[in-house]
Amino acid sequence: MRLYRLELKRVLKSRRSIILLLIALFMSAVMAWLPVTFEDINQYGENGNKVAELNGLDAITYKKSLRSVNNGEVTPQKLKEALNIYQSAVSQYGEDSIYRGDFPADLYMKKVFPVESLLGRLPEAFSDPKTGQATSLMDISPDKLDSFYEQTVQHLKDIMKMEQKEYPTTQEQALQKYTEVKTPFQLYAGYSRDAFDYIVLFIFLLVILCTAAATPTFSNEYQTGSDSILRCTKHGRSRLAMVKIFAALTVFSIAFVICISLHLLISNLAFGPECMKTSMQMLFSVISLPALNLGQLQVVLAVGGLISLLATISFTLFLSAKCKDSITVVLIAIVMCLLPIFTYSAGANWLTFILPSGGIGMQNSLLYQLTGFNFLHIGQVSIWAPYVILIAAAIEIPVFLFLAIRTYCKHQVV
Repeated sequence: MRLYRLELKRVLKSRRSIILLLIALFMSAVMAWLPVTFEDINQYGENGNKVAELNGLDAITYKKSLRSVNNGEVTPQKLKEALNIYQSAVSQYGEDSIYRGDFPADLYMKKVFPVESLLGRLPEAFSDPKTGQATSLMDISPDKLDSFYEQTVQHLKDIMKMEQKEYPTTQEQALQKYTEVKTPFQLYAGYSRDAFDYIVLFIFLLVILCTAAATPTFSNEYQTGSDSILRCTKHGRSRLAMVKIFAALTVFSIAFVICISLHLLISNLAFGPECMKTSMQMLFSVISLPALNLGQLQVVLAVGGLISLLATISFTLFLSAKCKDSITVVLIAIVMCLLPIFTYSAGANWLTFILPSGGIGMQNSLLYQLTGFNFLHIGQVSIWAPYVILIAAAIEIPVFLFLAIRTYCKHQVV
């Protein structure tokens, strides 16, 4: 235990660790606040004239005041009423006028804007079953909304037939997973989809920073020659290796938990904690498979990010025990962090998701795999990509830690 405490102090007193952890802490606040600064809206008076341009927290508060009337359960009746309001307001000017900017601004703010978030998933749910192309809100009959939730199931069937045409068991697997989703959906308007993109981006940067801080764990002592002295001590091999490893994992795990907690706290307080009760199907795809609300989704992303961090650091510690200089370790470790992004852009495959950093990045990240329909196949067996990411990372943690200890013990001083 004494050796463990001494190693913790050594890691925490390292200039590299201090600088990188301070950067991570600073970025957690900055990247949580950035989506808030993107929020803006014009406020109109009773006569239809613009009276103010709101930004940041003021814009969020005003938007929520307009849309809060629709908070709660997304019932078919509520959807029908909202669609009737939308169609009656838009029919006179045409839907294209909204995108061209010709639609009367005051009418838009009074009638259209309050129901937009509630109706946002209808074009997807009633999309063309053969092409998947979204339907205009003006072309959807309000009477069809009595069977809205049945239509979401049908839409999932149509999408799975298009994307997994050769794998009928995969189609059944997705439909079975979707039965766990609670209906009616919940909607508490206010949270930005951009905020989730920044959560994903921040986790990616946090993993890179912690990985960079972990690189000199063994290789730095190889370079300085102090390792030769440490090996001559009573516990200078396997026990020292385990202490170094667990000290590094402790420091960077705690750093990750603190930074991601601060990030989510700032973001949720800015947009409103009540938004976390919104079903993820109302912010992302209406046929997203996980039965999660936004708060639960954040927890899953944080836990998944921590698992990916531990897997990536475990691989980095193995490299540090293997290589003789820190520069080589840093270069290989950073390439490993970036590799899933490039392999995914070339086409989603097993390699993308079984890498230690497979759950971090952008389009390949755990968030977009949870909202997507990537299944990996072994014969007729199909595994959903998020499961592959988490299972592979959980397996790699003990494997690479074992290899790191074994490699360090077998290291020969030249």
